[in-house]
Amino acid sequence: MPAGAIALLLFSLVLSPQQSRGYWSSAPSMLAPGTGQVVVHLTDGRVMVIGGEDVTDGFPVPTTQLYTPTLRQWAYGPDLTTGRIGATATTLQDGRVLVVGGLDPKLDPLRSAEIFNPSAGRWTTTTPLPQTRFAQSATLLNDGRVLLVGGIVAGRISTSGLFFSPDTNKWLPAPATQYAHAQQSALVLKDGNVLIAGGYGEPEIYRPAQNGWTLAKITAFRSHPVVVELHDGSVLMASGRGAHERDLRTSRLFSPATGAWTPAGSLHATRSQAIGTLLPNGEVLVAGGEQVTVHVLRSAELYDPQTHAWTATAPMRTPRDAAIAFSPGDETVMVCGGMNLSGVLSTCEQYHP
Repeated sequence: MPAGAIALLLFSLVLSPQQSRGYWSSAPSMLAPGTGQVVVHLTDGRVMVIGGEDVTDGFPVPTTQLYTPTLRQWAYGPDLTTGRIGATATTLQDGRVLVVGGLDPKLDPLRSAEIFNPSAGRWTTTTPLPQTRFAQSATLLNDGRVLLVGGIVAGRISTSGLFFSPDTNKWLPAPATQYAHAQQSALVLKDGNVLIAGGYGEPEIYRPAQNGWTLAKITAFRSHPVVVELHDGSVLMASGRGAHERDLRTSRLFSPATGAWTPAGSLHATRSQAIGTLLPNGEVLVAGGEQVTVHVLRSAELYDPQTHAWTATAPMRTPRDAAIAFSPGDETVMVCGGMNLSGVLSTCEQYHP
């Protein structure tokens, strides 16, 4: 057998579902294809998928879709007041959903914000932002306020921040970050502080007790990584794209207690815009994504925080990047939408650990 054929056979065996834990099954497809969507959990157990791009012209749409896990059914929800992409969506403590900023169907940046009230079943506009903003992060703080950070403001990557108060529906200035940020991930840590990482700008931590930012400096830039908080409160940042459009396999672990990043092993495949989800057993599932060669991936991997080892698990049924992922309320993970070389997807699939 030629050497190339032997290598191909060995590669297929490594990624074969029979040789790895976990499997994927088909799940109900969304009613509309989507990429660039945002997803939130409603307090009644449903999942709402918001906005995204139109499959024909790539412009933002106002569509929302609701998934009911107990029925395994999708239904259209009420449309946003305007189509938007690059917005943020946050479920507030009272169950309402706040959607902020983004780009409109003409790809103009937005100041507007709107709120979905599940009991009324409709969207209403709320106090607009002081300036247009997109590609920001939004985080629900433990006191009920929403912290909005960075993004593209007045055509530039911004250091500015805002607080939204659900009690008054007003925006107030928040402390500026030390670096400008856009397309970053934001996590509320177990101690109530907020870590922003990935995207543009050095990782930073907002500390509500001091109402200020401190650096959580990492060794190298990376955009579109997987950023996941683990059960012990540490944060895994994996893969993504580094400087000079270089795909990354490396991962790092952040300790809030020490403020240090330490190596956390290397993935089997370079990937950016992959999905990353914490499983109930404490492992992290990373799946799909793309490589700079315009290769969209099916492969999936598991990170074990006890050993810092990455192992292959069953590949997805469909290659996809820029997909959404959410828990339907059990031990599985739903992955929906995204895109590959065949176009924008409406299909969903479910990972069973």
